[in-house]
Amino acid sequence: MIEMKVIQTNREASKIAFPYTDISDAIAVADGLMKGGGMPLGRDQLASAMNAAAGSGSFNVKLGTARAFGVMETVAGKYQLTPLGFEIVDPARQRDAMARAFLSVELYKKTFDEFKGKQLPPRPHGLEAAFVNFGVSPKQKEKARTAFDKSARAAGFFPNGNEDRLVEPFGPGVVHLTALDVSTSPPQIGEPELKVHPSASPAPGLHRSILGMLDELPAPKSQWSKVEQADWLEAVATLFQVIYKSEDKGDIKVQYQPDSRG
Repeated sequence: MIEMKVIQTNREASKIAFPYTDISDAIAVADGLMKGGGMPLGRDQLASAMNAAAGSGSFNVKLGTARAFGVMETVAGKYQLTPLGFEIVDPARQRDAMARAFLSVELYKKTFDEFKGKQLPPRPHGLEAAFVNFGVSPKQKEKARTAFDKSARAAGFFPNGNEDRLVEPFGPGVVHLTALDVSTSPPQIGEPELKVHPSASPAPGLHRSILGMLDELPAPKSQWSKVEQADWLEAVATLFQVIYKSEDKGDIKVQYQPDSRG
C-alpha cells in the first residue's frame, strides 16, 4: 500500500521562470520525439524513445526543461514538437534555433536585456545575487546559475570562450535575435504550460495550466503508478502556488511512502 502525504516545506517559490537543467536536456527530448517519428507520443512512448523510466524524476525534469525552452508542448495528453523543436533537431537550423530557445526562457531573456553590452556580475555570488533580484528563490540560485552558464555556452552566447558578457550569436544561419518577438513567459519546472485539446470544453474560470493538467490525466480504469500519481499531484501543487495568492510562507510538497505494516 502506498500512502501519499502533503507536507509543508520552507522553500520559497521562484517568481521568474527558468529550467533546472540546461538546454542539452531540451534537445534530448526533441531528439526522442524525432526518434519516435516526429509525431505526438504518449508518456511511455517518449520515455521508451529516450531510454528513460516514464515515472522517474529525471524524466519529469527533462520534460519541464523542454517546455521551458519552447521545443515541446503537450496536447491532449501527448507530447509533441513545437516549430522551434523541429528546428532545433535540424542540423542546418540548430544553431539559430538554440539561440532563440535560450532567449525564450524568462530568466535568460531578463539577464540578456539587463546586461546587454555590459559585463556580467562576477561568478558565483554576483550573478546569483542578480538572479535572486530578478525573482529566483535564494535556495535555487546555484542551480539556476549552473543551468544558465551551460545553456549560454551551448547556445553560442559566450563566443571565443569569454564568459564575462553575453553576446548575441552571429554568423551564417543566425537571424538578428533582438528583432524577434521572443516570448518571455514560458513555464518553469513543475509548472507545465499544457494546451487543451481543441475539442475539450474548458470549465469557466479555470486557469489554462490547470485545464492542461486535467487533460493529461490517464483514462479511467487504466494503469497509473503511485509514483506517477505523486508526480502529477506535486505538479498541481506547484501550479497552485503560482496561480493563487497566499499569505503563508513555504510551499506544498507531495510525497509517497510504502506502507510498512507487514
